[in-house]
Amino acid sequence: MTTIAEYLAAAEIEIAPVQPGEAGTPRVELPLAASWQAVDAAMFPGAYGVYTRPPENGWADNVVLLVGRLSKPSNPAELLESAFADARQLPDWRELGAEIADYQGFPSAAVSGTYSVDALILWVHTRYVIVPVGNYEYLVQLTVTARADGDGIEDGLLDALRIQV
Repeated sequence: MTTIAEYLAAAEIEIAPVQPGEAGTPRVELPLAASWQAVDAAMFPGAYGVYTRPPENGWADNVVLLVGRLSKPSNPAELLESAFADARQLPDWRELGAEIADYQGFPSAAVSGTYSVDALILWVHTRYVIVPVGNYEYLVQLTVTARADGDGIEDGLLDALRIQV
């Protein structure tokens, strides 16, 4: 099973992080409830945005948003076939759902499930979206991670990602 990073390396495609507001890139927005706080960008170089809820018992639910420009066009179908490999390698992975389907008109894949880290059981949802803009393709990745026994992620968060070209 090939991961996205392995697929990109084999296809000799490099990925360069994009920052919010960078000219010529897709505009990516993720409206979040007031309970989410932005993390200082300097703590996560290369991330488009990182957000957390207040920590509880040593854990903070988090949202990580990455946007990267691909150095050359990909084969979206092949790239998205690799979207599930990272999750499926997590310890004690239990898949709750996986799909390859367009998201807002762009090729996309999403996977959800639970896994274990030390004594925690975590729930995770990751969506990958391939967005063409001009001569480039951009890979958008949204990952939401929360305690599986927590109060859950508010309705609509997983569909709140907005991408404009």
